[in-house]
Amino acid sequence: MPKIKNIKLIILSIIAVIILFIATCIVSTIFWVKPNIEIIFTINAGQGTREIAANLQEKKAISSSFIFSTLVYANHWYLQDGVYKITPEQNLISIAKMIHDGRVQEYVITIPEGWRVTQIDNLLTQKKIIQKGEFTKIAQIKEGYLFPDTYRLALNATPQEIMDLMLANFDKKTLGLNLKPQDIILASIVEREAKLDSDRSKIAGLYLNRLNIGMKLDADPTIQYAKGSWAPIAKSDYANYQSPYNTYLHAGLPPTAICNPGLKSIEAVLNPDKNNYIYFFNNSDGSAVFSQTYEEHLTKLEHKK
Repeated sequence: MPKIKNIKLIILSIIAVIILFIATCIVSTIFWVKPNIEIIFTINAGQGTREIAANLQEKKAISSSFIFSTLVYANHWYLQDGVYKITPEQNLISIAKMIHDGRVQEYVITIPEGWRVTQIDNLLTQKKIIQKGEFTKIAQIKEGYLFPDTYRLALNATPQEIMDLMLANFDKKTLGLNLKPQDIILASIVEREAKLDSDRSKIAGLYLNRLNIGMKLDADPTIQYAKGSWAPIAKSDYANYQSPYNTYLHAGLPPTAICNPGLKSIEAVLNPDKNNYIYFFNNSDGSAVFSQTYEEHLTKLEHKK
């Protein structure tokens, strides 16, 4: 019996603590005095509900991150990234609803390294910034030069303005590098092939070795680009998929870049590793395994991780 009484006492104590905590949150919310100023609040892609709630409380936009998070979870709301204007009249519920609805003052978009124009178009369409296909129509010829980065866009930003912003950012980030078109094309292949930063310059050196001896690049991403998808290709595509981008059929570089590379891949092409590698493959962990001869390559493939 004493043990049962102890258990009941513990349970009652826990319940009391929970009730006290909730009551404290409610009271603090009711009597909390919000600053009489407008707050500009930015949510970046990838931020979770708890981080957003904590940041809102830190900015003094809400009184309780706990109540905010509980409200969002209870309603199964998705908090959309962007730049929001929070007014003194808004309460915790209206702020959460505004962010869920995506009523932004500015859009915040992040373009990852290695995305192609059509992927950027899809993101802009998903965010309801443009109509599908509008960006691809004008930006396709600029593949490779749309610098991957985080951008803040006005609500009425046009596809042309978005493209110009990315091109200007490319010029800014690559200022003084004296880039040639072939550098960007090769960098785009390195971007799609390299899984680890430490392998970028080695892969760049390997492809330059192939070009220097007149060997075809045999780069899978070039076929993937031609097919319009980064999904794995079939071995039959090597010989059968007809496209000037198929580097298993055509020697030299493809006609244009196949994606928009980041600065690390561009720098890897400008400062390639001086090696004698001709072949490589990627382990399941993304690390690249290099070889100087085809026989060595086949042997290493047998021990692929």
